[in-house]
Amino acid sequence: MRTRRVGSPAIVSSAEALRKHAATLARSEKGSYTLESALIYPTILIAVVSLIFVSLFVYKQASLYETASETAERAAFTWDNSGKDFESGYVLPNRHDGLYWRTGSDGLSGMFSFGGGFGLQKVELPAGSNGNVSSAAAAPAGKLARAAGELPGLFEGELTYRHGIIDREVTVRLEQTGTLPFMAKTWMHSRMDAEVRSVVTEPAELIRSIDFVRTFVVRVKDLLTKSKAEEIVPAEALQEEQRRLVFARAAEAAEYVRGITGGKVTEVKAPSGRRILDALDADGLMHEVKLGYTSKSKDIESQIVKDVELMRQSTEVKGAVWHFFRKEKDGKIGPSKPLRQYLEQQGIIVVIHQ
Repeated sequence: MRTRRVGSPAIVSSAEALRKHAATLARSEKGSYTLESALIYPTILIAVVSLIFVSLFVYKQASLYETASETAERAAFTWDNSGKDFESGYVLPNRHDGLYWRTGSDGLSGMFSFGGGFGLQKVELPAGSNGNVSSAAAAPAGKLARAAGELPGLFEGELTYRHGIIDREVTVRLEQTGTLPFMAKTWMHSRMDAEVRSVVTEPAELIRSIDFVRTFVVRVKDLLTKSKAEEIVPAEALQEEQRRLVFARAAEAAEYVRGITGGKVTEVKAPSGRRILDALDADGLMHEVKLGYTSKSKDIESQIVKDVELMRQSTEVKGAVWHFFRKEKDGKIGPSKPLRQYLEQQGIIVVIHQ
């Protein structure tokens, strides 16, 4: 027969009393305010203070970036003239850099020198921490030092200028120590930094450079084409072309003029009657052909008077060009000096084909 062991009545009653007391304490609201004050309120206060410090840190970080951006943009904007006001860009009269500052003092030569930083110029912050900085205002170091002088002394970092082959760039890197709560320093860095690059632009200089290229690229192309033609075309062909400008008859010379001007034989109505022109091009220019040496005679003067009347009264003819070619028989060419002066006085263009 099995027997069941039963605990002491005193122990059982104590356990039941403890359970009843715990249940009563759980249902009771006494001491809840004290518990909340001791645990919840300090937690909320710490969270609010932490948010304030974090917001202040973010604000200082944004302010640091804004200062770096403003400094880089102003330095790049005033780079073309060291006499410009750093904030407004106003230039005082007679305050300008040298004519060749871009190739001389702007650091272009540094790209072609070994050990010179390849066109890099640096200025350390704070402004007073620089050692031997160039005192020339037009030099890159002088312009960077001027920009560094506009910054407060609480910033650290450096200002850098780089002169590349096709671009120029100003870089501003600022560093500052922020304020954080004592506990936040264990998992966050209090060091703030910001780096901004700004390209140096000169619209007026860019337009001048483009205009320079447009002006001379055609000439260079012509030179290259001419040299190439001299290599390909034999000298006999060039001599043949030169001999072709010597004509035996005026009709042959007139045909040549029509070929180079695109003109046509045209009959026009003149004050003195109907007249046949050697060539009239699309621009309204009348082309007259003269073969051999031509002097100022009464017949020539009469023809010039008719040409002038035709230019003034005709709606088709807007100008006149007289072409002079070498005559094959005697090899002579051109108008006499009095004839040429008279033609130019009457507004007639003179072209001598050598």
